Formats: sequence, C-alpha cells, structure tokens
Amino acid sequence: MLGAMLTASDTAFSIAVVRAEEGARPMSERLFEDPYAHLFRAAGAHAEEGTKRYLDLPFFRDGIRLRTRFIDDVLSNALADGIVQIVLLGTGFDTRALRVPAIAERGAHVYELDLLDQLQLKRRVLAEGGVPIPDWVSYIASDLTTADYETTVAEALEDAGFRRDRGALVIWEGVTTYIGVAATDRSLQFLATLVSSEVRVVFDVGASFFGAETVNDHVTHAGFSSCEVHGGDDLWLRYLPGAPNPAAEVFRMVLARR
Repeated sequence: MLGAMLTASDTAFSIAVVRAEEGARPMSERLFEDPYAHLFRAAGAHAEEGTKRYLDLPFFRDGIRLRTRFIDDVLSNALADGIVQIVLLGTGFDTRALRVPAIAERGAHVYELDLLDQLQLKRRVLAEGGVPIPDWVSYIASDLTTADYETTVAEALEDAGFRRDRGALVIWEGVTTYIGVAATDRSLQFLATLVSSEVRVVFDVGASFFGAETVNDHVTHAGFSSCEVHGGDDLWLRYLPGAPNPAAEVFRMVLARR
C-alpha cells in the first residue's frame, strides 16, 4: 500500500502540493489562499515520486481542495461565534494559524498537535522560509497511539494555556483513515469531554469508513449532541461549478457538536 511506503511527513507533502497549486488558479476559481504551502512543497522534493502517485489518484486534488475550504468555513463560523480556542489534532503542514487573519483579529489561540518529528520538521521549514511562529500558536508533541494519551494530551494542552472551561474547535483533518475505526471512536470520546463548554469537532472520513453503522451513530455514541454529515458530492455543488465528479462520493466531512 502507498500509505505504508511513505512517512506521515511524505504524505503531508502531497497535500502541500495541492494547496500550493491553488494560488496559481484565477482568483475567481480559488477556494482558499495558502501563501505558505509552497515552502512545504519545495521541502518535499525527496518525496516527489510518492506524492505524484497520490496526485494521480482520481479526485485527489479536488477532494483536498473541498476539504480545505469546508474546514476554513467551519473555522470562520466558530470564530464569529466567539470560540477562540482552536486545536489542530494531527496538524501536519496546516498553516491556518498563519493564513487566516480572523484568528489574530479575534484574539484566538491555536494549539497544534502532532508527532514530535512532524512538528520539528514544520518548524524548520517555516524558519528556513523566514516565517516566524506567532505568539498565538503552541506546538504540542503528542502520539494518539499511546495507552494514556487522553491524560497526557489534556495535561499538555492545559500547560500551554488551554482552558477546559471554555469553548473549543477541534480540526481533525486527514487522520481517521490512518488510525482506523476503533482509534477514531476512542478519540471522539476523548474530544467530547475535552471541555466543559461547547466543543465542535470537524473531521473527514471515507464514505464506508464506519461500515454498516452510520457516522451519526458513532458521533452520538461518543457523547456529542449533534452531527452534520456532508458528502463530497454535496460539497462539490456548494463550492465548484458543474456536476460533481463521480469519485466525490468517496469521502464525507463531519461536524460534531456538544
């Protein structure tokens, strides 16, 4: 399998390619702006063969574009509603903390969680590109495969200034496919108890990820009170012209609230 052939960082480079390409599109066709993606694209030259195999997959580019735009909209809505704690769970090369002006304007804080090696690589690429890390961003090394990650992640967040008595938005992008259903259920249960106030979690899953059970069943069982599910074809009709690519049905975006 391709996923087994690449490291997590190598996989993230293919996402950076798509986001960098967005800036070359006419303004009228762009779904988002990511002026930092080219730094990670350039840093991934060593993984070019692997990333090309991802980029050649049907619907890969448009799927990433739609996923990115949908999450950007969820983030904008959360900030407008007064949520100022943003958690990126498995941040990869996500640059929302840098490219979304409303984060700084609203006085929000972004907590970026990932494996230590991934965070170090991200920090190095930004530093070499002359991009400082703002005060409103905290990097937190975490591993969701450890036996007690719920405790260690919660404690690390609090040590970084996270308030569990305030609302939070969790952005969980491009992770579930790699950790499986059981680990996804476990993480959802943890995220449902992350704060005592309102918590929103936006994440993506494959269309058949949860098998015969529905997405809503897993989300509500984890402790969330509501769940919105948006198919890739629905997102295409929202953001792109023309009829949806038939392959758009391969993924769903989920917004869980508690």
